[in-house]
Amino acid sequence: MKVIRSTLTGYCHGVSETIHKANSCLKLAEKKNLNCYSIGQLIHNNDVSAYYEKQGLKIVNNPKEAEPGVALIRAHGIPQSLRRSFLERGFILEDATCVNIKKTQSKIIEANRKGRTVVLLAVRSHAESLCLQGTEDPTHPGKPIPVFLVSSEEDLKNLFDSVDQSCSITLVVQTTFEQGSFEKLTNLIMAHYPDCERGNSLCYACLKRKKAAEDLCGLCQAVVVVGGLNSENTKDLAKYIHRQGGRVYCVENVSDMDSDFEEDVRKNRIETIGVCSGTSTPAEIIDAVCERLESLN
Repeated sequence: MKVIRSTLTGYCHGVSETIHKANSCLKLAEKKNLNCYSIGQLIHNNDVSAYYEKQGLKIVNNPKEAEPGVALIRAHGIPQSLRRSFLERGFILEDATCVNIKKTQSKIIEANRKGRTVVLLAVRSHAESLCLQGTEDPTHPGKPIPVFLVSSEEDLKNLFDSVDQSCSITLVVQTTFEQGSFEKLTNLIMAHYPDCERGNSLCYACLKRKKAAEDLCGLCQAVVVVGGLNSENTKDLAKYIHRQGGRVYCVENVSDMDSDFEEDVRKNRIETIGVCSGTSTPAEIIDAVCERLESLN
């Protein structure tokens, strides 16, 4: 089988920085003879997360779950109150919060300072969403800035009923929110509120991957999206390809390419297939998937 790989695969900058800081945390913890932790799953890739757990990077969700040690704040970030709790309990923190998320926090703080209402388009309970909802006013530590969360069209009625149409709105978005939902919800909100400004945008790295994947659709009979099933940007990438009319297969790693997968590929007489990935998928997993595809007759 002919395999065409997307021009953009592997880690994004934010995930690369998280992996780099995970290695630094392990070294620092060993030097200080302390336990080492990731606050939440390291990245949305089970293989990579399992590898680092074996190296000693244990998952912890709050400071009461474990003895103080070195703890990594992953790319999604954490609420400021949770950060404070870890520090107060004696943890040493390493911060790998994505620069785009830090910029969004700054936009929320700026909007609040100007007296604007902040509306956040995000997946409910996603780690980045919780981080942004936990943004605090620097002049009032411990007091989160009010953020109105919208996850779907069903939330709009509550927004429109709760926030007067005359209010000044600043609209921010989870960087990996599904693009189609983002565009639709943004248009509806901006049509309802005359004074509505966009505070940030979707992750540019994710948008570039979609464009590269779109190019694949014109060259291939199907596209394999490689990435964690709990990764929002990976799921969005697959949905985007599907909307382009392309046949999509989603796999976390080569073990997902079982007999059923092979049978479906043969049944649909696929001779040329594309491969793209989410931003948390390492090169070695992508390489293994490509090698397996190339071996199919």
